[in-house]
Amino acid sequence: MTKPFTWDELRLQLTVELQDTSHILTYGTIGSCNIDHDIDTIVTKKPDSPSADFFKDLHKVFDNIDTYLQKKYQARLIRTSRFSDEEETKYIANCQENDVIFQVLSYVSMKQIKMHWFDSFIDLDGDVKTEAFLRDNYKCIAGQISDIFRSDFACHKREDLFIRLNDSDRLNSHFPKDFLVRRMNVLYDFVLRKRLGLEMLPASDEDDCRDLFYKICMMLDQS
Repeated sequence: MTKPFTWDELRLQLTVELQDTSHILTYGTIGSCNIDHDIDTIVTKKPDSPSADFFKDLHKVFDNIDTYLQKKYQARLIRTSRFSDEEETKYIANCQENDVIFQVLSYVSMKQIKMHWFDSFIDLDGDVKTEAFLRDNYKCIAGQISDIFRSDFACHKREDLFIRLNDSDRLNSHFPKDFLVRRMNVLYDFVLRKRLGLEMLPASDEDDCRDLFYKICMMLDQS
């Protein structure tokens, strides 16, 4: 069944929301933007912006689009991060016919993109192929494609752990609240205890999950 809204309508709403952000370098899509399947999305951080502020902007954009869909169409935005997790995310979120799936890749540097995509082009030079793919397929709604090839976007810090944050971010996924807390605490335990060697006070509710996510971003920026 056709959804009651179109990609053009969502794109317009995204454009409006992105105008109120300060820390997103580029926001764009790859692929067909078929709302009956999913919207493949790449979002990048301004080099001078704290990563916590970048993710706050990103989460707020999706919060507001979700609110728009719920109020106007009784539909939801459900965020996933990897195609391999999409079906289980939809199942846990109890995805309904009018809901729209956003598969989101969030990046703090070109280095992170290339690390994340290292096995996507195994038959050719991965760096060259990744850049060529982005130039040919990344369609920006905010920012310009040239922005992600700037020298100040080349590297950040702890790209390995920012990949973990992206792949396990379920803050806009409509998981049941108790399960969301359990799921996000697995991520936080891995980053804080297993990788940074720090004691962790687990998140106790959804607000805690967000606060701890941003605190970890600040730690990674300073590491």
